[in-house]
Amino acid sequence: MSPPPAIPPDPDDESGPAAEEFARALADFERAARSAAAAVRAGAELRVGTKVRGSVVTIGAEHALLDIGARCEAIADLSPFRNEDGSLQIAVGDTLELFVVESGDQIVLARSVRSDPGSALRQVREAHAAGVPITGRVTGLNAGGLEVDLGGARGFCPLSQIESGFCADPSTYVGRTLEFLVTGVEESRRNAVLSRRQLQRRAEEEETRRRLASLKPGDELDGTVARLEPFGAFVTLAPGIDGMVHVSEIQHARVAHPRDVLNLGERVRVSVLRIEPGKDQRPRIALSIKASAPDPWTDIVHRFPVGLRVKGVVANLAEFGAFVTLAPGIDGLVHISEIAAQRTQRVKDALAQGQEVEAIILAVDPAKRRISLSIRAAQAAEEPAAAAGDAGAGNRQPAPEAARPEAPPAPPADAPLTTMAIALRAAAERARRK
Repeated sequence: MSPPPAIPPDPDDESGPAAEEFARALADFERAARSAAAAVRAGAELRVGTKVRGSVVTIGAEHALLDIGARCEAIADLSPFRNEDGSLQIAVGDTLELFVVESGDQIVLARSVRSDPGSALRQVREAHAAGVPITGRVTGLNAGGLEVDLGGARGFCPLSQIESGFCADPSTYVGRTLEFLVTGVEESRRNAVLSRRQLQRRAEEEETRRRLASLKPGDELDGTVARLEPFGAFVTLAPGIDGMVHVSEIQHARVAHPRDVLNLGERVRVSVLRIEPGKDQRPRIALSIKASAPDPWTDIVHRFPVGLRVKGVVANLAEFGAFVTLAPGIDGLVHISEIAAQRTQRVKDALAQGQEVEAIILAVDPAKRRISLSIRAAQAAEEPAAAAGDAGAGNRQPAPEAARPEAPPAPPADAPLTTMAIALRAAAERARRK
């Protein structure tokens, strides 16, 4: 018996395999259309001078292809990425930030705008309008600055614009190929005014923004002391990034003036405490030198236990007592009631700043960084020791019996018991007992 003939699928059946396949194809088409539209929009935004980020896809003999997420891959000349020996500085998978120098059917990228003789002045104008760097070769030196060949257009870089600082010897740049920013174009003379200084400043500002964005409280880094004021020290962390170390954050010990412990130009290790917005939109950075140094209060209970007799120097006087420095960064407080055995009205009447004293440790609070001291207790401990020393000398003889005072005579037995008599009789009785 032959099998029944196959029934062809109903084209109107929306639940069959054919309908599912059609739905998948339609979804794929719509996704492709959306991707193409996005690529077209991305390509439309890629004007000359736009800075883009791309990943190296392929490296050829002279050019590299980069994926920048546009309608097509971009191309970049490999010459700027070669070392002197011809080896490449980049590899497949590297991410580069380049400028768009052509945005037609083919997107061309470069580190800077490169002029060619046929369109030199046009590209100089484009570089000026977009604010992108342009490459030129320094051909000579005159009294005002550097003469630069821009591939068909002439350029001039004033002496004040060669470096970010003072240029001591401009002749060292003759024959070198450098990057500049175009600051002006003289159409009639086909001449461009250039600045290397502004390009360096821009790079410094970008680096400053990058470092500020990554800076956070708790970071430790090195800096240079740039300025000293009574309230603290200003430290340069990087070009354009300064922070302030308050006088109380210079070291654990007391500091009267920053110049007493720091010098201009000195390299210091600092820790970032806070980053706050400033009035000029630049952040205010609070730093600490002592936070990067060992904490002297570590293991303080074992170093200065209660009852220990210590020596120190009076560092400061207050109405309620005196602060005594026991070690660098370790101060204790002698309350006014613990200065002397007798009542002390004013601290300055009993102690002076800079005076060396001995005291007994009464209490230690590591959490609050407080040590309570007593000079009175130290003085009281000395008195029994002095008395014991006198008793053990052995050179003194007891007083002879004749030297002892005679007991007062007892009143007669029949004398009336007046108050005076009672007192005399009691005194005589005490003398006999001795």
